[in-house]
Amino acid sequence: MLTVYAEKDIFENIVIFNDRTPNWYNIFCNHSEVCLNITDAELEAEEIEGTPIFEFIKATGGRSVIALKEYFGSIYDDNSVIAAKPRSVFFLSYSAAEAEVIQNSYGVIVQSAESINDDILTGSYKRKLLKDEEIVEGAIFGWKSLLQFAFPPSNSVVISDNYLLQSTERVGANYVASGKSNILWMLDAILPVSLSIPYHVTIISEDNNQNEAWRNRVAGQLNAEINNLRNYDINVEVVFIKSEMLHERLLLMNYVNSSCEHGFYLFKAKDGRTVHVVNKLQINSYFSALNNSQGESEYQIANKDLSLLKKVCNELAAHIDAGNPVYRGAILGGCNPNKSLKNRLINDV
Repeated sequence: MLTVYAEKDIFENIVIFNDRTPNWYNIFCNHSEVCLNITDAELEAEEIEGTPIFEFIKATGGRSVIALKEYFGSIYDDNSVIAAKPRSVFFLSYSAAEAEVIQNSYGVIVQSAESINDDILTGSYKRKLLKDEEIVEGAIFGWKSLLQFAFPPSNSVVISDNYLLQSTERVGANYVASGKSNILWMLDAILPVSLSIPYHVTIISEDNNQNEAWRNRVAGQLNAEINNLRNYDINVEVVFIKSEMLHERLLLMNYVNSSCEHGFYLFKAKDGRTVHVVNKLQINSYFSALNNSQGESEYQIANKDLSLLKKVCNELAAHIDAGNPVYRGAILGGCNPNKSLKNRLINDV
């Protein structure tokens, strides 16, 4: 379940006046583990009939909140601790302006009682793209034209696409790394303008039996060119691996699941605006189907996708550490000394 950290008064207002923020009320009751800035003794005193906490317990079928006063103290002492909770949400005692600064600094949702965004986790986007269709609006084209909307905050992204890094396209007399070009265009459209901590980017793909020199060159180029996109540090990890468990083309962010049916090599390298093949792009916030929900939420699906990617990458790292010459794969750049990944999303499951 989504972990929510909330001041008691903000939590109580959402529960009592649930018609004002119905989406958050639904998320609290049906999809969240709620932690409050209170002590265990204070919680026990509130678990009686007539209190908002008691009403919440009834609404959830018996699930109470969690008292976590000490952790809230650490948040107010040093706001940066929230970066270690990349898929959690924080309702804190700050003004709307202060909350926005903290949110933008660390790429994690921070809400103020003064201004609660009830739709921040409910957006979705779908687009069918036809071969040779040009995506352009004035001076904006390609990925930036497609993604002209506000993403929820983020400090990490994981891209998994089997054929992305080996994709090339002939432009004139030369072959261009079209998959890499699309990664750069896409990241330039979704990376936050500013951030106070390093952003984490992990790219997982196959190498089509290329040698170590090719892998090192591609990883080095990606690291340099992705870091050139913004003025803050970006930690880039590249994983080359072939696994029967990795088929979907996924892009996962802090509060968003995305998929591209035929891969993220979406636009031809010659111009960055002409669609390469018939494709379908889907982007869903964690609770985009909140009021018409059947099956699993996007949050639950993200847990499974991130867990699967973590399992595959950890197995690869273990084989590399063990010097297994049969196991084909490589993890390059930005990772931990034991080849495990640093990515916050991967390590949040």
